[in-house]
Amino acid sequence: MSPSRIFALMGKEFRQLVRDPLSIALGILLPVVLLLICGYGMSTDIRNIKMAVVVPEPSREASLIISRFQSNGFFDSVTVHSTQEAEELLHRHVVDVCLFLPHDLAKKCRERDVELLVAVNASNPSPAFLKKGYIETVLAGVAPQLLSETPPDPSGSQLSGMGFTIHSRQWFNEENRSAYSIVPGIIVIILTIIGALLTSMVMAREYEQGNLESMFVTPMRSSEILLAKMTVNFGLGMVGLGISLFIGCVLFGVPMRGNPFILIGGSCIYLIVSLCIGLLISSLTKNQFLAVSGTIITTFLPSYILSGFLFEIKSMPPFLQLLTNFVPARYYVDFLQTSLLVGDVWPNILKNLTALTLFAVLFFILAKVKNPKRL
Repeated sequence: MSPSRIFALMGKEFRQLVRDPLSIALGILLPVVLLLICGYGMSTDIRNIKMAVVVPEPSREASLIISRFQSNGFFDSVTVHSTQEAEELLHRHVVDVCLFLPHDLAKKCRERDVELLVAVNASNPSPAFLKKGYIETVLAGVAPQLLSETPPDPSGSQLSGMGFTIHSRQWFNEENRSAYSIVPGIIVIILTIIGALLTSMVMAREYEQGNLESMFVTPMRSSEILLAKMTVNFGLGMVGLGISLFIGCVLFGVPMRGNPFILIGGSCIYLIVSLCIGLLISSLTKNQFLAVSGTIITTFLPSYILSGFLFEIKSMPPFLQLLTNFVPARYYVDFLQTSLLVGDVWPNILKNLTALTLFAVLFFILAKVKNPKRL
């Protein structure tokens, strides 16, 4: 072995590395980005719990309960005066928890016979269980002031003996089954892989093999080429969606409480978004390896971490919450959970489908611009 030849080759490799900014970005920026996103986004802590407190009639006791939740750093509470209003907020995912106070709260406190109802959105069972526990802890702390008793056990186990009973209901997932939250998230991942990853590989392969040069001399327009590339994978994605829904609903018992045609239509829009992202990435990279790497970084990881599938968006730092607004999977996860577990809640459905439609139009235009009919 010749040290001089080795050092000469090392110098050549270093110069090639310097000329390739993408490799430098993958080696330096990628660890920073992943650590920041995963470190802050992949958190099981529960914060900023959106809660509605139903107060049928004002009283000192009701004000005490509300002030205790407002002073707690884990809750972002609003006050409503009717059960219907609270249920509407829960159905639209504006709040995650509803606390129902009785009509005659002051009288029941004097009689030491207080019964409260906590309704939790259990689309994702694990966070729902933690939110319910946080509420019970706060109520256990305020109960002595309401009943003029000594402080109870912080776990709330002595509340019933004091005449302070908390009943709980888990909405949209009464059986507390984890499949209700996992299946919608897996469907999002499947459509993301089929749409973005496979499409980026196919298009990049056409660039590498030179097939697009032959297409450019034909009368076909660039938009026609893109639509033809999207069609096959679109059909494959719809087959994957059908299989996923069949397995989720039949084998795992996930309900379909919304209109199935609306569910399929929204899934078509998200699949088109994924296909357009795949076309755009492959047009920018023109290399299969880079296309796959870019697709995983820009679509798969955000869909897994920043979509609300596994980790609560409200518990993330503000800058990551802002970043999730640019992740299409966030809107599709919310749309799927609403259609499957809640039903046809039109304000929520229209909001998510509008965002997905705008993403589809934007990415298709960008893919067309980056694929002109010339080399």
